[in-house]
Amino acid sequence: MKMSEEIKQMLDENIVYLATSTNDGKPNVVPIGLAHAIDDEQLLVVDVMFKKTRKNLEDNPRVAISFTDVKRWGSYQLKGIAAIHTDGEIFDEVQRVMKEKSERRKAHTDVIDDPVIEERVRRMGEWRKRLRPKAAVLITIEEIYSHMPESKEDK
Repeated sequence: MKMSEEIKQMLDENIVYLATSTNDGKPNVVPIGLAHAIDDEQLLVVDVMFKKTRKNLEDNPRVAISFTDVKRWGSYQLKGIAAIHTDGEIFDEVQRVMKEKSERRKAHTDVIDDPVIEERVRRMGEWRKRLRPKAAVLITIEEIYSHMPESKEDK
């Protein structure tokens, strides 16, 4: 299943929620700050703090990702199969994307004019500097669903 350019941009610009489950069906959902489409059918997610999620991925690679972009008034669920990479080209790519996204995030936070939010952003930035990727998770997309109601024009 191919992702549109719009979906790929939404993935890159928003926090997404990654759903996994144990072999016996117990679900787990985590927010992900780095999801990046590397082509029309695959996206990368970085593992910096996965515990349950990593175990679930190792036991059951089926995943779902859900996200909403309020700027574009779009919301999607993507389903697919995950593969874990702890070295090599895919792992190198997630490190590059992580650095690039961190630089973009910093540029966006320079315009905040609320002292409480500025302090939260500062603390989050300090915390992020200590994070090191443990793995890159490459997800091959098999299904795409819109969460938005269809209009008569869409049919």
